[in-house]
Amino acid sequence: MSTKIGIIIRSFSDPFRMKYPFMGLTPETSRIKLPDSRVLYTVLRSPHIDKKSREQFEMRVKKQYMVMKVDARDVEKKFFWLKRQRILGAQFEVRLHTKTRLDRGMLQKLVSLPTSSA
Repeated sequence: MSTKIGIIIRSFSDPFRMKYPFMGLTPETSRIKLPDSRVLYTVLRSPHIDKKSREQFEMRVKKQYMVMKVDARDVEKKFFWLKRQRILGAQFEVRLHTKTRLDRGMLQKLVSLPTSSA
């Protein structure tokens, strides 16, 4: 069984600009850059006169999506590893995708069981 751990990282600065932000990444880890969001704030410099004099501030949030393919037995170790990662100013969202395989013989036994009717 294969398990994929998806991690969405949000930060004001680029979290992967540092040399080694995540230690211990496997080679099959893929990174997908998500669109940045930008919020623009406009403030009047003087509330009494010069209404045309304004100042603008912006807030940019950078996002990145990482997908780690892990064996089902190693999921607990990877979650422990994720908890130990410390990147200041970053917010993590973890999504877990698991595929399970049902044994065909077991499925036929479950389907062929007689149902009791009262």
